[in-house]
Amino acid sequence: VVVMVVSDMLLMHASSYREFIRRHVDNPKTDLQNDHNYCNRMMRSKGLKCQRSNTFIHASSERLIAICNSRGKKLDGNQTSKTLFPITICIKSNHRRTIFCKYQGRSEIRKIRVTCSKGLPVHYITHT
Repeated sequence: VVVMVVSDMLLMHASSYREFIRRHVDNPKTDLQNDHNYCNRMMRSKGLKCQRSNTFIHASSERLIAICNSRGKKLDGNQTSKTLFPITICIKSNHRRTIFCKYQGRSEIRKIRVTCSKGLPVHYITHT
């Protein structure tokens, strides 16, 4: 019974990590001419319909996992990266809820803050 509970917990953490990767990681960054096109296409292709905002991180899973282990600084129960990451920030530009929302995008190089669970990033908090 204990083995079953432990394996269920590991699957849950792995599932949360996979969702984090699906929603927030694009490495290397897909070339779509400019950040506005990038955000509009990526938000649609990832199934993130009409979210107010989303951030895509352009780094390897190894670098992201390192934030939760040796390369992060704990703050308010979350981990802040010690190093900078290339990111693209997508913010919804039209305020009406339509089938295809429009996004404005901008690329930056920033530290990122994530929630970690069992050594894996599972939720993107913000950039600093």
